[in-house]
Amino acid sequence: MKTIEQERAYFALKCIERVKNKDKKIKEKYGRNAKRLPALLTSNGLASTLAFLKSKSETEILYEDVEEWLKKREIVKDKSALEYCLEVSSSQYRVITSEAIAFSQWLKRMAEVELKEE
Repeated sequence: MKTIEQERAYFALKCIERVKNKDKKIKEKYGRNAKRLPALLTSNGLASTLAFLKSKSETEILYEDVEEWLKKREIVKDKSALEYCLEVSSSQYRVITSEAIAFSQWLKRMAEVELKEE
């Protein structure tokens, strides 16, 4: 049985591997944004960060990865992650935020290792 940290790491690695096959520009932008995602979540909050990621074409893949992880963990249900965050109680919002930050830290680590600038 895998720990939650192993699951996060594995899912983050799969996200990064999917991006590695894209063109150089997309890969660079994804890597740059993945590396700053934990700081964005901490300083701006979950809803603001999700709105920012969803609003720009260069960060939309990252939004989809975070949303897919939250749905896989069954923390977000039936709606988009952004919409769900705007409707839940403050205690549930904190749970979602904590999970998003924990996952984003793995995305950052994997991006640092797998998307090294050439």
